[in-house]
Amino acid sequence: MKPNIKIDSNLKKILIIGANGFLGTNLIQFRDRNKEIYQDSFLIAADLQNTNIERDIPFYFIDITNRRSTYKKIVEISPDVILLTAAMTNVDQNEIDKDLAIKINTEGPKNVLAACKKIDSKLIFMSTDFVFDGKKQGNYTEDDTPNPLSHYAKTKYDAELAIIHSEVEYIICRTAVLYGWNPQKLNFITWLLEKLNNNEKLTIVTNQINNPTYVKNLAEIILKLVEKDTSGIYHTVGKDSLSRYEMALKCAEIFNYNTNLIIPINEINQKALRPNNASLDITKLKRLIGSDINIYSLEEGLKDMKTNRI
Repeated sequence: MKPNIKIDSNLKKILIIGANGFLGTNLIQFRDRNKEIYQDSFLIAADLQNTNIERDIPFYFIDITNRRSTYKKIVEISPDVILLTAAMTNVDQNEIDKDLAIKINTEGPKNVLAACKKIDSKLIFMSTDFVFDGKKQGNYTEDDTPNPLSHYAKTKYDAELAIIHSEVEYIICRTAVLYGWNPQKLNFITWLLEKLNNNEKLTIVTNQINNPTYVKNLAEIILKLVEKDTSGIYHTVGKDSLSRYEMALKCAEIFNYNTNLIIPINEINQKALRPNNASLDITKLKRLIGSDINIYSLEEGLKDMKTNRI
């Protein structure tokens, strides 16, 4: 832990595991920009390394695949809430290295769960729209039964089941196609923008439908769920259900690139199976947060990216 950082024992302690990652970084940045709203809580960061963490935030090294060490450190920190954002998210890589995927995506959350049970900490777990098989006509609700197609989706669903059947208070946040500026790694939207900027032709599938989710908006939504002290499963995604092809066209439109560079195709050869229609229903989320937060459409997210280029 960073030295000389005192934690007020009267504040709610929120531990972010995976704090260096895309979502973890944005959670910290959003909280930092809105300190006046979150004066009753205190952030603590944890990850495999410390590269992006703000100086005034305590940091712990936590490897969730190490059960004994994870248990010991979480009990030592004794947070009120744990936001578990750490995961192996490369869907095709999960098919190649299945054992590692299980170790990180299923056994890791179970290791965190054991500590949560000991200290009565609430767990917020990031899951995926890929837990569904994509065969439903229309949007999936939180009450629909998952049927994962890929190894990645299975590891995440197995973690969901472990959490649901534990005695730990939890929120499972299913999200999809996370996008936004990220200097460390390309996501689907920034990959599109890079290719379009280089005037490269792109073949994009028309048969994979998801809800693109603006990472800054997701960070705000998750912190609102913490504030509301709710529990259960929530679909935390953007408001649009779009094919990858439609997402690409919207990118070109908003950033003034040539739409003729984007060529629609029906199928793409990928190692992991993807659901054709993984559209998520966000009625439950909207009912909870009301008018407190605007859930972004892809157009709104892209316009914010364009205004705040990095």
